Amino acid sequence: MPKLTAQFVRDLPLSRTGQSLITDDALPGFGVRVGTRSKSYFAESRVKGRTRRVTLGRADTLTLNDARKLAMKALAEMADGKDRNAQLRQDRAKLMTLGQAVEGWLSERDHRKRTAETYLATMQREFGDWLGMELRWITPKVFQARFHEIKDRTPAGAALAVRTFKSCWNWARADVTDAEGNPLLPECPADIVKRKKIMPKPKRRQTFVSDWKAFFEALDNLETNSNRHPEAGEKFKVYVELLARTGLRMTEAAYLEWADVDLKGKTLTIIAERSKNGEAITLPLAEQTVRLLEAQNERTGGETYVWGASPYGDPRKTLTAFREALGWSIGFHDLRRSFSTVATRLDVQQTKVKRLMNHSTANDVTAGYQILNDPEMMRVAVQAVSDFIDQQRTA
Repeated sequence: MPKLTAQFVRDLPLSRTGQSLITDDALPGFGVRVGTRSKSYFAESRVKGRTRRVTLGRADTLTLNDARKLAMKALAEMADGKDRNAQLRQDRAKLMTLGQAVEGWLSERDHRKRTAETYLATMQREFGDWLGMELRWITPKVFQARFHEIKDRTPAGAALAVRTFKSCWNWARADVTDAEGNPLLPECPADIVKRKKIMPKPKRRQTFVSDWKAFFEALDNLETNSNRHPEAGEKFKVYVELLARTGLRMTEAAYLEWADVDLKGKTLTIIAERSKNGEAITLPLAEQTVRLLEAQNERTGGETYVWGASPYGDPRKTLTAFREALGWSIGFHDLRRSFSTVATRLDVQQTKVKRLMNHSTANDVTAGYQILNDPEMMRVAVQAVSDFIDQQRTA
C-alpha cells in the first residue's frame, strides 16, 4: 500500500458491510479504518505481546498530517509499553456516574415497563442527589450512612433501595473492565449492609380472611352512594370475589380481558405480558366463579376488559367503605393469601398451589418434574377452595 494521501482517503468508499483496514506504507502501524458510516484514523502496535489498536479520530474532522503526528505519538507510547486503551478504560471507570450506571442497566435489561419505572423511581427518590456523582466516590461508609437514612424512614423501602442500587453497580462493574475482562470498579459498596447484617428483616403480613360469613355480609351490603359512578359498588364486589376465588394478583385481575376468559371451557388465561414471572398460564375456574363472570359479561360483554372499556382502576374510596363495614383493614393481597391458606387447609398439593398462584418454580427441582400445564389437573383443587368458602359463608 503506498503512502496515504488526503485525496486517497477522501475518495475511499464506505464499506457496504463490516469494516476494512488500510495501512500506510510510509508509517507502519498507521492507517485508516473504513466502516459503513464513517472513516477513522488509527495506530496499531504490540504492547507487552498483545496487539493494540488506538483510534485517533474521524477522517472528516482530523487532517491527515495531524493524524500522522498523533499516530507517531501513540506508536511511541506503545513502544514504551503504555496501553492507551487500558488507560481510557480506567478513565471511563473513574468518570462513570451513578446516573450512567442506572441508565445502562435499565437499557440493557429486559424489564417490563412498570418494573423499569419502579426501579427508576426508587433510584431517583433514594439516590437522586447521587446520580451525577462518579461511582468511585460512593464508598461503603458513604453508602451505609445513606442506608440508615432510608431505613429510618421506610424499612421496606430500604431493602428495595439496596437491591436496586446493587443491580446498577454490578452492571457497571461488568461493563467497565480491562483487556482481560477484569472489573475496574471495586465491589459494590452496598455489600456492607449484608456484611454488617443491618438489613431489617421483612415483616410479611399474616392477614387472611378467617370469617367468610362476615366477609360476604359486609361485601353484599356494601353501599357506595356514588352518583358519578353508580356501578362502582357492583364492580368492586365482583373484583373482590374474583380475587378471593382465584388467588389472582391485583393487576392480573384488573387487566383481565374478555378475550382471555373462556366461559364455556371454564378457564381464564393470564398472558405473559401481564404475568409477574413472564409466563402465560391458563387456570381453571370454579363453578361459582363462572357464574360470577357470566353475570359480569351481561353487563360489560361488549367491552374489551372484564370491567368495561378500561382496566379496573383504583377503588380506594370503595375499599375504605368496605373496610369500615367489615371492621378490619383488609387488603387486596390478603385475598390472594386467603386463597392459598384455604387450599393448604384442604391439603391441596403444594405444587398445585404454586401453579394456581402463578409462582415461579424455577428453583424448585421437584416442581420441575411435575408438569401442570393442563388446567383440568387443577380444577378439583380450585372447586374445593370455592366450595369451602361457600360452606364457611353460610355456616
